[in-house]
Amino acid sequence: MTVLQTRPATTEKTAPSRISVFLDAVAAEFLKVRTLRSTWAFLAGGVAASLLGAFILFMLVQSYDAASPADRLNYETADPTVVTMPFVMFFIGAIGAMLITSEFGTRSIGPALLAVPQRRTLITAKATVAGLIGLTCGAAFALLAFADARLMLGDRPAPINPWPQWTDALPTVLCATGIVTVTTLVALGLGALLRSTAGTLTTLGSLVLVAPIFAHFLPTVWQLRLASVLLPNLTPQLAGSDHPYLLSQTGAAAVTAGYVLLALGAGALAFRRRDTA
Repeated sequence: MTVLQTRPATTEKTAPSRISVFLDAVAAEFLKVRTLRSTWAFLAGGVAASLLGAFILFMLVQSYDAASPADRLNYETADPTVVTMPFVMFFIGAIGAMLITSEFGTRSIGPALLAVPQRRTLITAKATVAGLIGLTCGAAFALLAFADARLMLGDRPAPINPWPQWTDALPTVLCATGIVTVTTLVALGLGALLRSTAGTLTTLGSLVLVAPIFAHFLPTVWQLRLASVLLPNLTPQLAGSDHPYLLSQTGAAAVTAGYVLLALGAGALAFRRRDTA
């Protein structure tokens, strides 16, 4: 007689793959950014900046129409991105900063690391979400500024109309979108480095709003040298449009990449090596 011995079935738990962990982390970061009230406040700030830029453009067009033919030749280009996009960069960049500074402020960074112990994976997921937010919102606001300009400028000639054909604006719209994306990643890196919402937003505001104004008070040579490497002024240099700055398109691309590498790289390094307490 043969006796059959049966063993209880064992269930082996397989560890989730790195890709699934990363995708789950990205989904969690999207959920976090949607539930932050500051996200919607900063988006409202971007809308307000766009409306303000449209109003300034409207007043400029009215002034242009009332001017004499000789005075019209002295008008500057009515590029709405010059007025609107620096504020959009700040507000959308602030959303990227809040992805990490809000967790340090509320001490929820600890539970986040319990859910995703690999800090490299967590900061990469945050950078992915920040980049997607910058890309989407940057494109929306850049297109809105362009649509306002086309509607108000109509068939008015240069110099007030920077785009005789609508296709001429595509490089500017694309480059403005890219700079907003870069600014959002830079803000995330600054947030990981500084760990303070107030400090990060102050630094971001100084970089995209205060520094361009400060540059105008410098002597002409230093004014152009400083202004050429500032984030808001990289858009026309990347697009290859008419501008007074010093960088070529290749140089502007290198400076843009340098911003991301320095800010995001330093922030990621600090996040991985420093204690979260």
